[in-house]
Amino acid sequence: MYGHERSLVNSMKGRPFALLGVNTDKSLKVAKAAVKKNELNWRSWFDGSGGDIVRKFQIRSFPTILVLDHNGLIRFKNIRGSALDAAIELLVKEAEGAGMSGEPVDTGEYRIFKTADGKHEVEAAYVKYTSGTTFLRRKDTKKVVEIPLKILSQEDKEYVREKIRASRGK
Repeated sequence: MYGHERSLVNSMKGRPFALLGVNTDKSLKVAKAAVKKNELNWRSWFDGSGGDIVRKFQIRSFPTILVLDHNGLIRFKNIRGSALDAAIELLVKEAEGAGMSGEPVDTGEYRIFKTADGKHEVEAAYVKYTSGTTFLRRKDTKKVVEIPLKILSQEDKEYVREKIRASRGK
């Protein structure tokens, strides 16, 4: 199974596509070993047994495949093989037709982004938003960091939403 996902990630480079995994191994140590052993080339979150992600998405069996479009809507569930490839190609073309690309764009506008609880902040420029995640380029290291939109301050959420609207020409 992992070979197909690796090839998808590689073949979709530069296009508006992201593969995300959720790991429910019994410990973070086991999860990290699995990522290394299986040479995963995509982002994988550790959710533990019965974690928030599994609960919120009502995952009942593994693996569960959810295919979301560029608006964050689940469009396909538990498809595999050529049906999965066709669905991904369809949705990537839709995203491209909506003006999205897979390449981050650095606006050069640096500002302080804060978490809603005020405990963390980073000086960064908005790069892009996809699937609930905001991508920011840190000013100090120039590295792109991924931050869930839901943990940002209300002001920063509005800033990101305005950037999304602007990128769609609205």
